[in-house]
Amino acid sequence: MPGATIDQDGPPEDAGKQGLSRRRFLGTGAGGVAAAVVFGSGLRPAAAAAAGDAAGGKLTATDPHAHTGRAVSSAQASVDGVRILPIDRAKFQANVRFDLRVEATGVDPETARIQIRVQGSDGPADILTGEPVRTSSAPDSFEVTYLGLRYPDPGTYTITAIAASRTSAPATARVTHEVVVAHAGATSATNVIFFLGDGMGQPAITAARLLSKGITEGKYHGLLEMDLMEQRGLVTTSGVDSIATDSANSMSAYMTGHKSSVNAMGVYVGNDPDPNRHPRVENVSELFKRTRDMAIGVVTTADVADATPAAVWAHTRQRAEFLDIIDQALRERQRPHVLLGGGRATFLPQSEEGSIRDDDRDVIEEFEALGYAYAGTETELREAVADDPTRLLGLFTLGTMNVYLDREHDPDPEVLGEFTDQPTLMDMTRAALDVLGRHDEGFFLMVEAASIDKMEHPLDGPRAVYDAIEFDQSIGLAKQWASTRSENTLIIVTADHNHSMSIVGTHDAREDLDPDRQSNGVYADAGYPTYVDSDGDGFPDTPDADVQLFFGWSNHPDHRDDFEHNETFLQPALLNEDGIAVPNPDRDPDALVQIGNLPLNQTNCVHTVEDVPVFASGPGAAGFNAVLDNTEVFHRMIDALGLVVGEEPGAGESEVEVLP
Repeated sequence: MPGATIDQDGPPEDAGKQGLSRRRFLGTGAGGVAAAVVFGSGLRPAAAAAAGDAAGGKLTATDPHAHTGRAVSSAQASVDGVRILPIDRAKFQANVRFDLRVEATGVDPETARIQIRVQGSDGPADILTGEPVRTSSAPDSFEVTYLGLRYPDPGTYTITAIAASRTSAPATARVTHEVVVAHAGATSATNVIFFLGDGMGQPAITAARLLSKGITEGKYHGLLEMDLMEQRGLVTTSGVDSIATDSANSMSAYMTGHKSSVNAMGVYVGNDPDPNRHPRVENVSELFKRTRDMAIGVVTTADVADATPAAVWAHTRQRAEFLDIIDQALRERQRPHVLLGGGRATFLPQSEEGSIRDDDRDVIEEFEALGYAYAGTETELREAVADDPTRLLGLFTLGTMNVYLDREHDPDPEVLGEFTDQPTLMDMTRAALDVLGRHDEGFFLMVEAASIDKMEHPLDGPRAVYDAIEFDQSIGLAKQWASTRSENTLIIVTADHNHSMSIVGTHDAREDLDPDRQSNGVYADAGYPTYVDSDGDGFPDTPDADVQLFFGWSNHPDHRDDFEHNETFLQPALLNEDGIAVPNPDRDPDALVQIGNLPLNQTNCVHTVEDVPVFASGPGAAGFNAVLDNTEVFHRMIDALGLVVGEEPGAGESEVEVLP
């Protein structure tokens, strides 16, 4: 936004003229109304951003999320009319902040007029506060955004918007919103530990139990820590724009109580090409810090700016906006007290090897200046925690941390490079609890096992399952911590979405049959796998057992598969010069090609739409014994905490007319 003077926690000086800022959060206003009329009056559309595609080599690997967005942009796919955000049937906690946006398409932005009315259960609702931001994101659009609104009381609210211009007839849209307050139980939680197994559908859980606990004669020799939680339910995962979700909008639903769209977090996706100018909803970092002064912790085996961890604090249309996401993590109202994982590349100045920054900022030093202890290795993490810090930053690789199998079980210096001293997920969980547990006002801790998903995408079942076992052992550590230190801790375990992996039977690696699929055992021929855990650490001595699990995949690209563990990780498919996924010639080169069923540009398997499990123990756990929409998980957390958000000063009006 050229010419804008930016304050870290406030709006640019010209926000009212140019729209929502990259640095603008949900502000509050003194006074509001229940209706408004906003005129375009000479407003001209913003220039469209240019886009281009870089040419690749002969065969190139692609990120599994490279083709998650719509093939046709939302702007191209839009139709004339009016749209209101937040969407119809959105659910709110009373006095939690949100932005209200009305978009009119097919209008002349210079003569457009939008009338907005808000009706509550008892009449006009005076919630429209402050001066609205007027924008025109396309030549035929006009948008009005109110920042930082709130519904003061529980009930049903209806918002009606009517738009017209000199060149268009009036068009009307209407949404209804549900507003609630917490329903606390006899005992309220003080702390919440939220475990997220990325892509962890039931097959990943079953495979982890098979490898970690063992099975004979149809009975397991033990259960996983998540199996032993007090309550269990199911979560539906679809977003605003599609039945098939990604990690950004699915995690955002957990962290805000609101739906979003693929690749977005903390926002309702509007029509603005700028990823940081979409209407925001308050997330757990902002809400819990604002209302209870709770400490916030984020632990992940991914890059800390990746979709799942970032959704705890960030607002953006595009999950790939890593630099802005980390900038948001520096703002006091969003800043986690503990941030542990990979992703050092986003923090290093551009002069240092591995940096992805385009400036000379040393963001690690910026965190240290705010009182954070810093650790770059597992050894440094132990030393930092021993000094009893109140804030902790740990960045253990440039990007995503190595998976458990390559990091701990069979470390390969060529794979690990300089990052040979990475902590386990258990180490990071323990460190986070040590720091957050000293916070008198309680804490919220999110712990993600990211590479369950990141290994399911490239069809690497064994690596995904070892990370699922690591995840489960971290849950056990947290359960033990809660049982000895704080009985008022709610522990939630769930996944953000399902994946294509399934456990079909077994594969006998001792047989040398042609083709390899002839060694796959199904039904009675499956028998049992022969994994051995001789040291009792919960991880098989080797994933390359004589009889291994037969991993099947409901969706996949063309690829070769000999159905045995790959000692070296390799992508299943690569893009050729025409942008078509073809089998990676270096992976299982002698195996038959498995014909794919995905669009030709997909090199990895993709997320699936099935429900995912949710487990819970502690105060409020009974609320999770249900089939829940993913947004409802947020509201069940609020119930468990008994968090009733108090009213803020400043009355509103029921109707206004806003002129330029």
